Amino acid sequence: MTTLNRSTLRRLKNLKQSNAVWEGDRRALPAKIRQQQDSSNIIPLHAPGGESKPHCLLWVDGSMGMVRSMDVVDSAVGQEAFVRALLQAIEHPQSPAQPSLPQKILVCDRELQFYLRGVLQDLGISVEYVERLPLIDEIFSHILESFSSNPPVVPDRFAAALHKQSEQLWQNAPWNSLWDHQVISIKLDRWDLDTLYAIVMGKMGLEQGVIFYRTEESLVKFRQRIVAGNSDDEIEETFLHQDCLFNLFETPELEMEDDFPPFPFRGKVRALPVASTPMKPIYGALHPLEGGRPYLYDEEAIALTVALEALNKFWQQYHKRLNSNFGNLSASYTIYAPSLDSDVEESIKVVIKTMPELADELHQLVDEDDEDDDAPLICEELWPENALIHMMTLPWSQVDFLRNSTIHRQPSDQNTALISAQKGEGLPGLMIQTSRPKALDLIEQIKSFDGIKSLCFNPAEDILGNACQLGLMVMGNDDLHLFGEFDKKALNSEHHKRWKQRAKNTKGNICVIIAMGITGASRGNPAPHHILGYYEIKLIDDKELGLGKLRAEPAFDFEF
Repeated sequence: MTTLNRSTLRRLKNLKQSNAVWEGDRRALPAKIRQQQDSSNIIPLHAPGGESKPHCLLWVDGSMGMVRSMDVVDSAVGQEAFVRALLQAIEHPQSPAQPSLPQKILVCDRELQFYLRGVLQDLGISVEYVERLPLIDEIFSHILESFSSNPPVVPDRFAAALHKQSEQLWQNAPWNSLWDHQVISIKLDRWDLDTLYAIVMGKMGLEQGVIFYRTEESLVKFRQRIVAGNSDDEIEETFLHQDCLFNLFETPELEMEDDFPPFPFRGKVRALPVASTPMKPIYGALHPLEGGRPYLYDEEAIALTVALEALNKFWQQYHKRLNSNFGNLSASYTIYAPSLDSDVEESIKVVIKTMPELADELHQLVDEDDEDDDAPLICEELWPENALIHMMTLPWSQVDFLRNSTIHRQPSDQNTALISAQKGEGLPGLMIQTSRPKALDLIEQIKSFDGIKSLCFNPAEDILGNACQLGLMVMGNDDLHLFGEFDKKALNSEHHKRWKQRAKNTKGNICVIIAMGITGASRGNPAPHHILGYYEIKLIDDKELGLGKLRAEPAFDFEF
């Protein structure tokens, strides 16, 4: 057991010992209550998946009825944190308490009692066990009441309408085409809002959704401050200065194994049903004076619903033109919005239009700030819209079948001995699945790049400094194409670890397959006749590319 340093004991013994009886305890808090790294009152809008609930460490003076110290730590933190909170209560208590030693400490956990007895044995402090701690019970009840009093994410009256438009936005997926500097204005002239300025997030593979700025000034100033920011602290402060409503999406990781089943001896591969990607919307607001809110009030919920409906109608009308050119487009729609005062919907005329001039202005901000003109260009436009790109493992029987088929093939002499040995579960690879015309077009484009040379996972970080890896495909002409971004959760998933281990077992020899059959039961599980292209390549270390750590710019996607 860790004990206090002798110098610390001497320092503590110099303090006055009172007749006070203190209570101490460690209790779990709801997941949304967590300690901030600074003094900001910004509310976390959602916790990363799998994160454990925080624990609150509390020391109170039962004689005086006051809190001496309080700390919030992760549940995995050991009992040492409980002692650190106690030392703070002794030497640096919250005002108006003065530094002092207690005569007695009461805890309601036997393990804590024995632990504290060992640590404090030289300080003359009695540590006793009791079944209940009335003062701490009362404090925690107030904490939980305060937490449970938060309003719902969306007011009940407006939740169904908002979720319907959010689901339509998810199906439209405008982030597959629009960049985050391309602005679409939505004139509402209601709910103290004149015009909202919509920015579609997610083109770079980060968090997807739409941010609706309340003013053009807020949008432009945010981009200017982002470009000028020199440190993570400045970037975070800039982030909090946005004035906007938002609808973003979480996509929880599917718990499923996506490797291909072995080919049968005859007939077709049995197509297994594949679950659709779950959609979890995140709603909220940001304001320089309010910070972040993970919920909406009545007028905000109505305004966001109407803005989403207008954007969805605009996308359905113009998506083909927006895919090819972000030019001057406009439309007006009559939308029936919920009323604040009654159950009768009111008719609202909404005018929506693109703002290509402002888009160019925002894009130039980044171009002017780009000091590394020699940096390699990483492209993303190669992949067909709505293509499924997934890491998988191809059984050896399928590898042998594809090597001898009449499809477009790029075999490697290095793989012949490997395939003959057939050690391990199969050949790791990357599957790109789309429609037949798009798959054939993709194969032709890859031909123009002199085929595929290798894959690489290059270290990177997003604009807030969160570590991730970028999946890069290196073409025969050395062009780089981004096929995915992998955050910490994805990198630590069992599926990703197994894939990396299989690639290690095959000495870096992997494959890429291009398949059709993106819809129906064959999605994620193409039959043999669906596979149109097969490439044998190498998985290389990021040091071979020599790019160093990349930073996700100019994509201004934030994880709220």
